[in-house]
Amino acid sequence: MSAAARTLLVIANGHGEDAVAARVIGELLRRAPWVTVEALPVVGEGGAIARSGARLAGPRRELPSGGLTFHAWGHLLADLRAGIVSLTARQAAWLLRARPDAVFAVGDFYAQLLAGLVRAPRRVLQTLVSVHAAPPPPDRARLTGRYFMEAFRGPELALMRGADRVYARDAATAAHLAARGVAGARYVGNPMMDGLTTPPLVPPGLRGRPTVGLLPGTRSWSGSSVALMISALERLPGALGIVAWTHGQDPAPPAGWESDLAPVPGVAVAWRRGPNRLWWVVERFAAVLASADVVLGTAGTGNEQAVGLGIPTVAFPVPPHLSSAFIANQARLLGAGLTVGEPDAAALATHLARLARDGDARARAAAAGAERMGGPGASAALAGELAAWLEALPRR
Repeated sequence: MSAAARTLLVIANGHGEDAVAARVIGELLRRAPWVTVEALPVVGEGGAIARSGARLAGPRRELPSGGLTFHAWGHLLADLRAGIVSLTARQAAWLLRARPDAVFAVGDFYAQLLAGLVRAPRRVLQTLVSVHAAPPPPDRARLTGRYFMEAFRGPELALMRGADRVYARDAATAAHLAARGVAGARYVGNPMMDGLTTPPLVPPGLRGRPTVGLLPGTRSWSGSSVALMISALERLPGALGIVAWTHGQDPAPPAGWESDLAPVPGVAVAWRRGPNRLWWVVERFAAVLASADVVLGTAGTGNEQAVGLGIPTVAFPVPPHLSSAFIANQARLLGAGLTVGEPDAAALATHLARLARDGDARARAAAAGAERMGGPGASAALAGELAAWLEALPRR
């Protein structure tokens, strides 16, 4: 006898959270086809979630900050001008009317606050905050607008205590939450590390040169970020850079670079400058990481996944978009796996060259990644728990 139909509402708060939610949703629908998943992606249009089989619902809009509203005051002002207050009000009104059988929040305090408006049993996957990232002094965090992003504060703990279950991103954080009265805190793995096993793009005949994975991220300012990355790559003689590009339009070579024939399948655009090569790939993020000796990134989830795979990673701020406070928090989170650089091409090239020569750098990154990020398998585990939970819920 098949299980009774259930509707799960998923609320995700960010581009990285969309990708995580999409992977869990896909696993859930494969094992529990009797579940209908509706999803409200709070940031942007939710392309990754739409591809997972969920039905997008509720008010949505792309905002200038790309989900970094409270990471810097400039982002907040830009989003206010773009109508974030009215968008939030419409989202809140829609959630108050929603009647799913259950709700699953993927993200930080804000996602959980919105999920708390829904009159249904609630579970949470907190993908951002970890006790491994010791926060700065509260006053400093408050002044940077990151007060709820650096640690678990009282309001978020209160929301978590009202949830049926809270899935933490690592075992130490789950233990910390349990000690703070979150009885449903649990660790089943980190879904960020799923779907990353794939062969490298670089075939054996083309190996032997330093290979740098370039992760500019998914937000609108990634073009300025990748331009600085390319300048750094120019200072590494003979290096191969592979860009994980998400913006569709093929870029044109800057001064000093020329178009090249794509050497292997999966490379959308190839450039050359003397002995250096630069490949642009789309929808092949895991293959970029599988090919990289080191990573240069201004991504959120992407940088974390690189360290999780044991790849030494260099990150840098992109003022005024990606703040130094964001990068500092990422460095605390990822420990020895992440090196913080200044937004200067020569300085970044120095970091990359040092890490490429350091035989122990990969071992340090692997140890940090294993502790801070864990291994694959969490999406299937979460899907199994969600399916069992939904099946056991009484009919509304």
